[in-house]
This record gives sequence, structure tokens and C-alpha cells, in this order.
Amino acid sequence: MEQNYIARMRAKVGHEGMIFNSAFGVLWNEAHDAILLEKRGDSAVGYGFPGGFLEYGDSPMQAVVREFKEETNLDVEVVRMLGMATHVNPKNSWGDAQETISMGFEVKLVEGATADHLKADGTETLSVEFVPVNPRPKMFVPAAQDTLERVLTINEENEQPWLREAAKNDD
Repeated sequence: MEQNYIARMRAKVGHEGMIFNSAFGVLWNEAHDAILLEKRGDSAVGYGFPGGFLEYGDSPMQAVVREFKEETNLDVEVVRMLGMATHVNPKNSWGDAQETISMGFEVKLVEGATADHLKADGTETLSVEFVPVNPRPKMFVPAAQDTLERVLTINEENEQPWLREAAKNDD
């Protein structure tokens, strides 16, 4: 099995600090009262947004479309950018120093696609479902919880993307 981009880069640089870009998507249900969220394979608690790290040559928009297909089996297209966040982690769960620049996008199903095809990949994503936003779902890390709040407040109030610079920590 071919290693992913991060594994290939880590094999070259070890635990030294690296910057990675990621993209995630927000897909609303038809009633606009629930968001598609995933139970992640790497976290016992909370939800995450479908998405992942960019591969070399990906645009953020291509990455979110690819990741949605891989993790949920849904074909989506980007509607708009929601925001961008940075997160510095001096020691992630693999023992590596990492800064992640994450870009969020609102997505919609491509014409002709339905949520009937929804299916978790079973590895990275254990399950995937539309989760009501009231009360707020518990996300898998505090940074994702803050992002969810921004999506549900700032992005619902206007079309301007937000920027979030997170403090250095290890969540």
C-alpha cells in the first residue's frame, strides 16, 4: 500500500516541525438544521468535519472534494469558502511537531447526487451522519468546536470568510 503524503514527508524529516495544509467541508441537510459530521477512527469522542490533508498538487477545493468522496462516498462541489484557521501543535499524537493551516468550505451535493449514497470508509471515518446543530454537537478537539461555532454564527450571518489563529497547544 502506498504511503500518504504526510507519511512520505515524515520519513524524510522525522519529528521536526512541519507545516501542512488541510481542507474540510460543511454539508447541510435539506432543512438546514443539521451538518454532515463523522466519527473519526483516531478519536474516541466527538465528531469531526469530513476533510483531510492536501496531497502535493491538490488545490484546497480539490482536496475537500476528494476527501468527501473518500470518507463519505458523496460527490460534492464547493459553494464558498467559510474560513481559515491555523493550529500549532508542538507534539501531536504521533510525537511530531506540526502546524496545520486548515481551510473550510461549504459544499453541496453535485447535481443528481443524493445522500442515499452516504457510506463511511470504515478506516478514517467510522460512521457519518447528519447531526443536528441544536444543541451543539461535541467535536473531537477544542479547535474543531471553535470552528463549528464560527460556521454556525459568523458564516450564517454573512458571506465573509473568517480567520482564526489558535494558540499553541497540543490538542
